[in-house]
Amino acid sequence: MLKFVTLNMIKTRLFFCLALILTIYSCRPSTEETVSKGTEYFPIKIGDIHYYQIDTLVYDLFKKKIDTFSSVVKEVVVEKFQDASKDSVFRIELSRYNEASLNWEVFRTFERKIVDNYAFEKLDNITELKMIFPIASYKTKGSSYTWNINMFNNFDPLAVKYTSTFTSFYNGINPFNNCVTVKLNKPTIGRVNNTRTEVYAKDIGLVYRFIENTNSLDDSSFLSGTITTVRLKN
Repeated sequence: MLKFVTLNMIKTRLFFCLALILTIYSCRPSTEETVSKGTEYFPIKIGDIHYYQIDTLVYDLFKKKIDTFSSVVKEVVVEKFQDASKDSVFRIELSRYNEASLNWEVFRTFERKIVDNYAFEKLDNITELKMIFPIASYKTKGSSYTWNINMFNNFDPLAVKYTSTFTSFYNGINPFNNCVTVKLNKPTIGRVNNTRTEVYAKDIGLVYRFIENTNSLDDSSFLSGTITTVRLKN
């Protein structure tokens, strides 16, 4: 009799253990949230070279016309140094090809760095907070996962967020896999269009940028301002 009771107790315990395991498993989400360290979307290495196709539309309100400007810009990471905060900073040169001299000529430089969970870009002495790490698919939901791109400069706050993560993207020239998108949405009211979209591909960096700064405040029938599209060629 004692042996029979002991076997029943063992079976009962095994049953409850199995039920507990099944309950815990059933409570887990059907799809796991993908999380990435994030720095692989903002790679910086001396010698890295990218070529970008840049197209700009200029809306001239006074002449009531639209001018188009296109160029190819070469981006090269040329130097690594330490700033006053002892952070590692990378200097990057932008150049255009001069058909007359048959050389690439530098016309602008800027800086990039990663500090803790922040990715920064400094252009014309203005620092923008480009990305916050880690990157996760749940950060595309709701308005809680936004950040101020102007947190480290004196400009008015601009809230941006990840609108898509770990997806494919076609920038109009080439397709890319495993991309994340950072977006500044245009105002919901008024006639000022201040929008920005930036797409970064894993282990590549920026592959697409769209910036619109236009308004129709002076003439509702015609825009004033610029629209710029940047696409990675290589």
